[in-house]
Amino acid sequence: MGTQQMLYVALGVIIVGIAIVVGVTAFQANAIESSRNALVDDLLFFATKARSYFWKPLNLGGGNNSFEGIDIRKLSARSETANGRYYIENTTSDEVVLVGVGRVVSGRDTIRVRMRVNESTSQIEIIH
Repeated sequence: MGTQQMLYVALGVIIVGIAIVVGVTAFQANAIESSRNALVDDLLFFATKARSYFWKPLNLGGGNNSFEGIDIRKLSARSETANGRYYIENTTSDEVVLVGVGRVVSGRDTIRVRMRVNESTSQIEIIH
């Protein structure tokens, strides 16, 4: 009877260990997905501000139907939030490319999201 009880204890320890590993993995995956979603939300805010800049006349501090001359400081007073930091990768007269770098590390790299914004649409690209 003592051997059978030891077998049950060993089996219980193995099952609890596996449950802990699965739980930690699920939590980490959820943290990564939440960070990506937060970056996308913040980038959508910046995209709205960029479109506002695009449509404003020059005399009101806008781009007069152009994204050229746009700066991250013109979109928001802060280029860094609790979710990550944001910068403008590229601008043309028709498009601005915004990038968000998250605070959560996935593997050996940080989470990055790129958003291409033109006058009417936004295209999201998950870099990592």
